[in-house]
Amino acid sequence: MKRLADAEGRVALAIGDIFVAHGGKSLDELLFDVAGGDLRALDQLSGRFVLLVVDDAGAVVYHDPLGSQSVFYSQGDDPIVASHATLLAESQGFKLSRDVTRYMLTSEYRARRTRFLPGDLTRYERIKHLVPNNRFHMHEGRTSRYWPWRPCPKSTAEELRELWGNYFAALVRYLDGRYHPVIGLTGGQDSRTVIATTEALGMAARYVTWDRMPEPEAARIPVLADHLGREHSWIKMSERPDLEELDEIRQAAARAAGHTRGLPMLPAQMRVGAGSRDVFLKGLGGEVMRGPFNTREKPYLPEDAVELGFALYAGSIRLNAGEFYSNFTRRAVRGFLERANYGAGLFGCDVGDLIYWEQRMGTWTAVQHAEMSVVMQSLSAMNDRALFEAAWGLPRSDRFDDGPLVDIMKFYDPKLAEI
Repeated sequence: MKRLADAEGRVALAIGDIFVAHGGKSLDELLFDVAGGDLRALDQLSGRFVLLVVDDAGAVVYHDPLGSQSVFYSQGDDPIVASHATLLAESQGFKLSRDVTRYMLTSEYRARRTRFLPGDLTRYERIKHLVPNNRFHMHEGRTSRYWPWRPCPKSTAEELRELWGNYFAALVRYLDGRYHPVIGLTGGQDSRTVIATTEALGMAARYVTWDRMPEPEAARIPVLADHLGREHSWIKMSERPDLEELDEIRQAAARAAGHTRGLPMLPAQMRVGAGSRDVFLKGLGGEVMRGPFNTREKPYLPEDAVELGFALYAGSIRLNAGEFYSNFTRRAVRGFLERANYGAGLFGCDVGDLIYWEQRMGTWTAVQHAEMSVVMQSLSAMNDRALFEAAWGLPRSDRFDDGPLVDIMKFYDPKLAEI
């Protein structure tokens, strides 16, 4: 935790992992800039953190670019913020929402491969999830958008690669001496690019692999592990770890996730062999760069923002969905768009890109981080507005064909890219 006060009496309080990713200013200088109203300074910060700025008018709450440190707030008079929805609900006596509970029991919701609530909902009445690129004004009980603050500049693959190198060099420096990194070894593009980069920068990590993956991908894992030459282990998802505290860990993970993901087993499985200073670097954020929801690449998507959000969340399930599921999802999306201030100036940013970042990354993955943090700290490896903006400014062929990460992976480890 870092607490700073300026000459005008403003206080900046940063809680969590926070470091300078770009530029020549120190962390203290950037926090003073934010406290003084220069919110562009937030583009130079990364980590997993919450930042409160307090002055005579009240307190304003910010979080990291992906919102990986979740922030929940209560609606109504005298709002409260908390790191966990369950903590906020139980401390204030907020009840489970009957409509959300009913929604989670629908066949449509249960058919989702990746389960998370639409928009910024939680399971509790009057509690919402703070959306990335938005801040919460506690004295007014409202949110406001602060990013994007300009049209996305055009960029090149070389500029993106330079930003990538600067960002990961800062991340590796920050982790060195503080944590022992743990990375998921998969055949996926995002994790392999992170691994190629951090290995080239001299970061020693241990690797884990979950056994639930297509057979062709699983067959590549031993080859990847041999190439890296680091400690590597497999986690069998069907096995219950032999831990005295197994049930305690699962209950704690369920509470940390706001009771949206059942009784998770993975945190307990990750606990086996984990050290007290381990940090799990999740290969998250690359999807924001690659643009799987980009509407310019999916011209069949509806233009209306609510219908677009409904289509992106529900996918093919929406085609045969019942009335309750469809109406509830649309209502949730409408509230999300309002509280995430999509009516503010978006400076030409693609709405699909923003929805992927601000809903999927900012709510679903934030809950995953909270769940994993029951047994070890958890960070998103790619958590940087400068990277996202540079990727969005690439020519179409550089962003959407093979994707920007393939070239970066080849630059740092051509052999790894070929496996």
